[in-house]
Amino acid sequence: MSEDQILPSPEPRPASARLRTTRILSRFRRSQKGATAIEFGLVALPFFMLMAAIIEMALLLWTSQILEEGIAQASRSLLTGQSQTIYKGGAAANTAAFRTAVCGTGSGFIDCTKLQIDVRTHTSFAAAQTGTGSVVSGGALNTAGFGYNQPQPNQIVVVRAVLEYPLFFAQWSSALANLTGGKRAIVASSAFRTEPFTISN
Repeated sequence: MSEDQILPSPEPRPASARLRTTRILSRFRRSQKGATAIEFGLVALPFFMLMAAIIEMALLLWTSQILEEGIAQASRSLLTGQSQTIYKGGAAANTAAFRTAVCGTGSGFIDCTKLQIDVRTHTSFAAAQTGTGSVVSGGALNTAGFGYNQPQPNQIVVVRAVLEYPLFFAQWSSALANLTGGKRAIVASSAFRTEPFTISN
């Protein structure tokens, strides 16, 4: 190899360039930019799951309260004996009419097509059945025995309304579902003794 072909050795980097590179790397290690976005990315999914569950629970409780209020308002006609003149059809017609009365106070939260009504008379309060246990069986509604008994004076009456309520965030609030398909049975009930009204012919 001739002297002309010998490559010159690279000149050493000046100290100022090495110092500048060191400062840049040090600044990069100390930089906090983007840390908030990364931290939010780590907690975003649990946060949105929690928010969805809270909203779901709030809607469920609100619908349950509206159904309870609807039952209380519609049951006043049974308590006072007005039902004798309002509901004068057969059991099916009276059930449909009472369902409409309950849905009238629902403010759009109650799907009347999925509302089951049971008006039953009993000889004692101990014999009355309320709650969810007797209407949910194997993840499905069990309303085969539901009907409408026209209350008489001084009788004990139990009114039950069962609403098949769809859960909007069923994947994140599955603990609320007691029916298959991500749904919940909301049960509202009212038990009372009718007044000693007089039945007019």
